[in-house]
Amino acid sequence: SDPFSGGGIQTDLKTFENHQVFGLLTLTCLATAPKNHFQIHDMETSLVKEQLASIPAGSLDGIKIGLIHSEESMLQIATFLKKHAGLPVVLDPVLAFKETTSVYEKRYMQLLIEKLFPFATIITPNLKEAELLIGRKLAATVVIKGGNRWLGQEARDFFYDGQQHIQLVKEKVMAHTIDGAGCSFASAIGANLVKGYPLIEAVDLAKTYVH
Repeated sequence: SDPFSGGGIQTDLKTFENHQVFGLLTLTCLATAPKNHFQIHDMETSLVKEQLASIPAGSLDGIKIGLIHSEESMLQIATFLKKHAGLPVVLDPVLAFKETTSVYEKRYMQLLIEKLFPFATIITPNLKEAELLIGRKLAATVVIKGGNRWLGQEARDFFYDGQQHIQLVKEKVMAHTIDGAGCSFASAIGANLVKGYPLIEAVDLAKTYVH
């Protein structure tokens, strides 16, 4: 949950609504920013488990995963995904510790790769997250979000499905209201997959939506 509603579950739900699909949710953590000091507070594992158990059986047509943050919550989500095998899964590996490399963070990334990546239809890291994950098996399909870290006047994303490399390019939008673009992108891909679009078309439409 993002207090600024720029990213996180608030942006996910708005994106789903804009695509005429309805989102159910499980919160894994709460973000706060008192006096500009950004903090992440994990939900208790038992509450994550109860939220997942509250989702009615047969009610899902697709799954989008964002920031998880705790290993315990990740394991609960892995169990949930096993029970819903066959659904399209968009995994946005939001790494809240992008600028550091502690032992915990390395273990967290390894667990993410081992427990959740096998269920993903597509994974949507940004450039920094891709750098942290590079050299490891990701999934059959990956789209790397260029974002502001990509120099120049064009916003480039890179799609790879094991066979073809495709660049998705649009002119950068130079505005101060772009927080949550990555969340919107991943959620839009998920909504398009639920609506039956082929994978590359789902990604391309999501790119246009975010732009």
